[in-house]
Amino acid sequence: MAETIDKVIVIVGYLLAIFIPLLGLIAGVVLYFVKKEDPFYQKHAKYIIIVAIVVWALSAILVGLLS
Repeated sequence: MAETIDKVIVIVGYLLAIFIPLLGLIAGVVLYFVKKEDPFYQKHAKYIIIVAIVVWALSAILVGLLS
């Protein structure tokens, strides 16, 4: 049961990073610092932060090109 909750939390983090990058970035940072002892969360928190930054940068580039 705990593994399912862990997976759901990570999936929500990725979804936030893709659809709302600012909240995804915040979620990734919170996961990274709150769950320091868990390597599962550490790995995915880093990826969530990276995805949020990439999506944010791509959206800024696209907005700049379209305006």
